[in-house]
Amino acid sequence: MANTNRTKGHNAERLYAKEFKLLGYKLCVTSRYGSRQHDDCGIDLINIPFNIQVKAGVQKAMKPHLELKNIAKNIIENFPEDSPVHSYPNIVIHRKPADKGKRRNQYDEVVSMSFEDFKKLIQK
Repeated sequence: MANTNRTKGHNAERLYAKEFKLLGYKLCVTSRYGSRQHDDCGIDLINIPFNIQVKAGVQKAMKPHLELKNIAKNIIENFPEDSPVHSYPNIVIHRKPADKGKRRNQYDEVVSMSFEDFKKLIQK
């Protein structure tokens, strides 16, 4: 069971790295591939102006606000104050499983962020 969830998570990270490349962020890669430091902070995609953590599958106990707080705390602990990573919006993308017998729809992929980070995003 644990390997299935791990594989699901890694596949989702690669999927979103590919999506960001299609959006013009050509250097986007998973942090497992590119940066242990980012990976340790819970940031799954790098070389983009966002701190993104990807969750996949059923996440019964996941609380997006706590995931966002953990990312922020880990960034403070692991990156120098002048690092640009501090200014990037923190985002959690949850790729939920499609209901049995149904196709995946736009509501099976949900993005969570704080309102402060949302304001940063729309001001760019």
